[in-house]
Amino acid sequence: MTEPFIPGTRSARQARIVQILASEKVTSQRELRDRLAGEGIVVTQATLSRDLDELGALKVKHSSGGQFYQVPEVPGDHASPQGARAFLDRWLVEVLTSVQQAGNQLVLRTPPGAAQLLASSLDRANLAGVIGTIGGDDTVLVITEDEHTAVELKNELSKLT
Repeated sequence: MTEPFIPGTRSARQARIVQILASEKVTSQRELRDRLAGEGIVVTQATLSRDLDELGALKVKHSSGGQFYQVPEVPGDHASPQGARAFLDRWLVEVLTSVQQAGNQLVLRTPPGAAQLLASSLDRANLAGVIGTIGGDDTVLVITEDEHTAVELKNELSKLT
């Protein structure tokens, strides 16, 4: 059995909250705290309340009449190019700590637990010249079409760190 992952940063904890709320119908803060605690993430009610507020989480009505928490997509719809780019820009500012280039590849560093969220956001933004990403725990590998594209992207991302 593996050890539970305990995020060391607010950003990583909030990223996990977003994942939980996107995949489950959580009806109360108590339920969410219990779910997080089951993963080894201990959080006070006040901190969880702040996290939900910062994430813009809202209680929405379920078709069965109950309510559950949901984190709304960024304005412009996450699926649209503008919405995906806005979502990416938000997470870049929040979690990107460094950028290094190796040929046509970039290595992006994040706090523990945030790399997969950042990699997914990069993929959805559909940036010109980016072939794909691989997200680990605190590292994202970005593969670009060529070295020139990697240099341009590195320069753009480096402004945020």
